[in-house]
Amino acid sequence: MTRKRSRVSASRVHSKSEQAAEKKSAALTELLAKRVLLVIESEGAVFDSLARKHEKAYLPAFAGCFSWGSDPAVCASLWHRLALRSRMRGQEPLRILLSALRILNRSSPSVRRTAVIRVLDTYLATPSPDPLSLAASPKGSPERLILDWISMSDSLLEEDGYAPRFGSAALFLKTVKSVAPGAEILVHSSCPEAIALNQWEMAGLGDCFLRIAGSERGDFAAYLRTALKSGYDKEPILVIGTTGLAWQAAQSVGARFYPIMPEAEEECWKYLLEDYLPAFMRGESFMAKRDLRDFMRMMLEDIDRVGV
Repeated sequence: MTRKRSRVSASRVHSKSEQAAEKKSAALTELLAKRVLLVIESEGAVFDSLARKHEKAYLPAFAGCFSWGSDPAVCASLWHRLALRSRMRGQEPLRILLSALRILNRSSPSVRRTAVIRVLDTYLATPSPDPLSLAASPKGSPERLILDWISMSDSLLEEDGYAPRFGSAALFLKTVKSVAPGAEILVHSSCPEAIALNQWEMAGLGDCFLRIAGSERGDFAAYLRTALKSGYDKEPILVIGTTGLAWQAAQSVGARFYPIMPEAEEECWKYLLEDYLPAFMRGESFMAKRDLRDFMRMMLEDIDRVGV
């Protein structure tokens, strides 16, 4: 009798083991077949373009054109903070200029700077601002001072080529199908589409996405809404970006957002591939231990209280 009971027990254990293996296999098959949409921000997340543009062009142009008695190093530090480490990251340079001038003018008041702020505020409020309209003003006027900054920035940008890609971003794009075979990748760029496409192809990433959209297709939020109207609304969506514009776009459609933090891009992409995306595919992204406080601090900081 004892031997018989032992054999039955072993059989049951074997049956349970097979059932567990079958469930695990079925879950894996379902996971691999799961479709997911990844919408990726190009500038600053995949390519190190934001930091390069600001540090090589907009920042030195600001310190050179508008310091006016202030320490140029202080002006440079202020621009770096606003353009790369605040919710203004990724915004139009002229809007960053307006904020930088206002903050600088609080600690170092200037009649000329006040006049530039007033003109620039009005200029940005027009439906279609045109830099050529500034050229009609006399030399030394606020309009021409703004145009001087634009011209200096443009000349410095002309000396720069394509920004390098982040190595971990390239690894993610080339291997993401091993983690999520059903993933489809859309890319949004703030550059004209032809330039963005060429940049991705030159970086060896031309076959790593389904579609790429340039600035002529609207901002990030508009592009994301277009994607949802094109049949992607039934799939889980993960927005991968580095700016407040990308974060706000994800918020506007209820999509999950994964931040690529400035100066920690390589680490962020590595964690996304190895930990966060697998958890997202299982519907367990909330369990992935990722400290988002630094990014949220960037997004929610009161810029008007930034000091110099």
